[in-house]
Amino acid sequence: MKDSNWRKCLICDDSRNVIKQIPDKSIDLILTDPPYNIGKHSTGNIPLLGRAPMNNDVADWDWVDFFPEEWANEFIRVLKPNGNLFIFTSYNQLGRWYNCLDHKFDTSNFMIWHKTNPAPKIFKAGFLNSCEMIFTCWNKKHTWNFISQKEMHNFLESPICMRPERLNNPKHPAQKPVSILKKIIEIASNEDDIIFDPFMGVGSIGVAAMNKKRKFIGIEINPIYFDAAKKRIVNEMNKQEYPITENSKEIVCKTTVINHQQTIWDLDKPAKKSQPRLQPLLKWAGGKEKELKYIIPNLPKKFNNYYEPFVGGGSVFTAVNANHFFINDYSSELISLYRYIAEQNETFFKYVESINHSWDNAHAFFEKHILFLTSIYSDYQKDTITKDELKHAIIEFCHSQANDISSIIDNTIKQHCEVLTLEIQNNLFRKMSRMKVLEQEKHLLPLKDLYNNIETSIKSALYMYFRHLYNTKQIETGNNELYCALFLFIRNYCYSGMFRYNDHGEFNVPYGGIGYNTKNMGKKLQYYRSDSLLERFNNTTISNYDFEQFLRMSNPQENDFIFLDPPYDSEFSTYAQNEFTRKDQQRLADYMLKECRSKWMLVIKNTDFIYSLYNHEGINIRFFDKKYLVSFMNRNDKKVTHLLITNY
Repeated sequence: MKDSNWRKCLICDDSRNVIKQIPDKSIDLILTDPPYNIGKHSTGNIPLLGRAPMNNDVADWDWVDFFPEEWANEFIRVLKPNGNLFIFTSYNQLGRWYNCLDHKFDTSNFMIWHKTNPAPKIFKAGFLNSCEMIFTCWNKKHTWNFISQKEMHNFLESPICMRPERLNNPKHPAQKPVSILKKIIEIASNEDDIIFDPFMGVGSIGVAAMNKKRKFIGIEINPIYFDAAKKRIVNEMNKQEYPITENSKEIVCKTTVINHQQTIWDLDKPAKKSQPRLQPLLKWAGGKEKELKYIIPNLPKKFNNYYEPFVGGGSVFTAVNANHFFINDYSSELISLYRYIAEQNETFFKYVESINHSWDNAHAFFEKHILFLTSIYSDYQKDTITKDELKHAIIEFCHSQANDISSIIDNTIKQHCEVLTLEIQNNLFRKMSRMKVLEQEKHLLPLKDLYNNIETSIKSALYMYFRHLYNTKQIETGNNELYCALFLFIRNYCYSGMFRYNDHGEFNVPYGGIGYNTKNMGKKLQYYRSDSLLERFNNTTISNYDFEQFLRMSNPQENDFIFLDPPYDSEFSTYAQNEFTRKDQQRLADYMLKECRSKWMLVIKNTDFIYSLYNHEGINIRFFDKKYLVSFMNRNDKKVTHLLITNY
């Protein structure tokens, strides 16, 4: 690439590949925040009062060994003789950066970033982690932009990155506040200088550079973070009246673990407006949304048609482009959902709206009766009434409010109202009993937590009511649109999106909990009716077959691509109430290895059996780690190795 193209650009790739192409002595300031490797050496959780414990294990990438030596010589090569180098780091990496760089510069030093609101430490067993270090190097020729003596202190102070600046989607665990980055940029560079960040993350340094009218080169390996960074930097440039454009050049670069597709954004020309990325249709256990950072960069450079025999929630289906899409799943419930959305079935949408309206009604019921319910609990908590008297008071309340409880359910789906009454009654009693035990064991609950628990009792009861309707087989056979709407609801509100059925074939996953109380399907309905999604479905063929039947009938050709996300090799191998056995895994492997003419990718949990099926000449097997937030019945370890297998 020509020198002029390096003045302002964003690149999605491994910086080890890209930095070698940057011209010698072309960068004025290297300001970057590489991995600290703290997670790799984390010794445990930090308990936090009233919330989940926090772990220093911040991200998957922090577990991968990071070696400053791989970048140091390139930093020296690309930096101008009068340039500056600032590296955010931690105690465990500071010495390594020093050993790599100190002897190459006239001066090296370190700065302290003091975080005024660090993560709390409940137990006074050690020092609070309220500081991070910044290693810095420079030569004598550099002119600093200090104005006051105070600016010369090697000490920066600010809060950690907070909302609204802090991103929630995607959430980057190491996002830095723009304020301190602007301060470094102000004193260590001049307007129109080129600032280089090879570990761009979600683009905070780029935002600061644009704000201070500097040129910027940013590299980020994670496509999801890259997209977020691009959006933030573009927004800041628009504020500063900087023009941008998308350069269509794509270069395939290989890394040591996974191939990454290099996407270059030239920040010097006007940009084309891009369509927002489609989202999966629903949360699906085993869904591949978080694995897109491995999947997308490793897709074939070009292919005609896209085939997916196990579409699930559609994370990959909605993330790729093709001439035509062929999707399939063995779950008839799931495929009904896809078809109703593709067809814009108004009866289905009416039922979903009724369910959503009922959910809002449950909140209104909670607000109407919260003072009375808290007064009952207060009497019980203070031992003014016994546990039996509490139960009787709740029963009396539910009996007196029977009409109010019945009105929670929208008229279009109202049936079996007694189930909801009984669930509210039982949930309130169990929750209040449990709250008293917790308060006796630990501490009194804040009023907000008290309210949240009571609302959870009511919302959980409504969830159980809908689950009851879903498990009523008459609905399945007599009103498939309602059945599908209930399927959609429980998959959105069940615990962690898991699916599990008992011996009677009944769905038995509990409600998701307090965090689900504020969920609403209104935005999802808007998405299901969006032009962008309907455009995708207009170009999609939907099937409901066994995977082998689907593949033989659709007959993918040499220039097509197949993505495979089959059920895992596990003793819990039921798939939407249908077993997927090792014989099925063998069938899949036999077809892909012996008969398939297309390029294909398989992503699956690593087991000895799966590895042995695909460990053949001409098949590429790569590894990555995946972390699970939950594990029903020890179905998965919290952290497991996955395989990314391709025939190309």
